[in-house]
Amino acid sequence: MYNYTIELLKKLAIKYDVYSFASEIRIVDVWYNDKFYVFQFENNFIGFSEVNKDNVGFDTIPDEKFYDAEMFKQKLLTILEVE
Repeated sequence: MYNYTIELLKKLAIKYDVYSFASEIRIVDVWYNDKFYVFQFENNFIGFSEVNKDNVGFDTIPDEKFYDAEMFKQKLLTILEVE
């Protein structure tokens, strides 16, 4: 799902940054429609957080965890407004 996410962001010309760690975890920061999202690609789940004034996001615990790739894909397509 990491590769799918990056390819989709590139295709839609959406601003993002990737942080890769030795543990093979990747963090993808995404800016879209005046919102800031963080995706955590962990070994056994994908984390999702929306960072805003109520959720400053300075922690390692995501707002949502996805263990099913298809459910994450639906969330991604929804926030990026892709039909």
